[in-house]
Amino acid sequence: MSDKDGTRNMPVDSSDLPPAAPDAPQAKPAPPVTVGALLAETRAAAGRELADISREIRVPLRHLMAIEADDHRNLPALPYALGFVKSYARSIGLEPERMAAQFRAETSITPHVPTPLNLEPLAEARLPSRGLAWGSVAVLVLLVGALGLYGSGVFDPAPPAAPVADMSTEMAADDVPAADAMAAPPAAPLPAPAPPPVATPAGPALPTSGPVVLVAQEDVWVKIYDRATGRRAFMGMLAAGQRYEVPADGPPLTLRAGRAGVVQVQVAGVTLPPLGGPVSTIDGVVLTAPALAERFAPPAAGAAVNPAASPGGAQGAVGPAPAPRTTAS
Repeated sequence: MSDKDGTRNMPVDSSDLPPAAPDAPQAKPAPPVTVGALLAETRAAAGRELADISREIRVPLRHLMAIEADDHRNLPALPYALGFVKSYARSIGLEPERMAAQFRAETSITPHVPTPLNLEPLAEARLPSRGLAWGSVAVLVLLVGALGLYGSGVFDPAPPAAPVADMSTEMAADDVPAADAMAAPPAAPLPAPAPPPVATPAGPALPTSGPVVLVAQEDVWVKIYDRATGRRAFMGMLAAGQRYEVPADGPPLTLRAGRAGVVQVQVAGVTLPPLGGPVSTIDGVVLTAPALAERFAPPAAGAAVNPAASPGGAQGAVGPAPAPRTTAS
């Protein structure tokens, strides 16, 4: 076969052709950058630490680490996770809304859908009948009325009747013959005059000056204070054998003790009687030598009690017997 110019076209063997160049590999598209990777790269470029951002935005560090690692399973509910992403993006200069929208598109966390309420009307068969409703109302009214009557005292028992005096007994007592009055017993003799009161010897005089010392016979709580101002000079426990010397200068101090019998008071080295019983509480004891001397001063010599002046001494004293009454025969 020939061409127009008279040359002949020879068939071409495919084996004589050079091998075709292989197809060049096509470039794969880069994977999309996730929200976590974008936040991590932006933070690293800014030279900031994740712990510092956690303290700044007050989001737990574990949640920020889960956001950067795209570990959405360890994040809380979707509203909280979106808030964390917005705060994180805002702190490193990214747009919070765009990051939140991308996170919403990437995450597998589903928003909470509330369960709809069942508003199906109750069947008529489940409603009480009209007779039962009226009967319940009647029982309730009766119960309230009974409680009101009980509270007003209607059901209280009647008080017992007052006993009636026997008039016949009274009349018989009035008809006692006059002769019975003449049979009265003779008058008792007059009691002997009572002896004059004996004066009790006075004890040793208590010192009215000198230092006042408190000695604890056992562990006891005491409070020493100025009653006028309320200022406390001492308050606490005095151990057994511990001494406390009351300051002589300043205003007079007052004692309050939980166990009066175990607090020994000494004035100028003289031990005073106990302030009270072993378990009694005292208050208002003025801790000055004159006040303590007045508190424990013995009674006056003329204060002895005359037995004849007592009600018991006058018992049995009767006057002269009345003259017998005579009656006309």
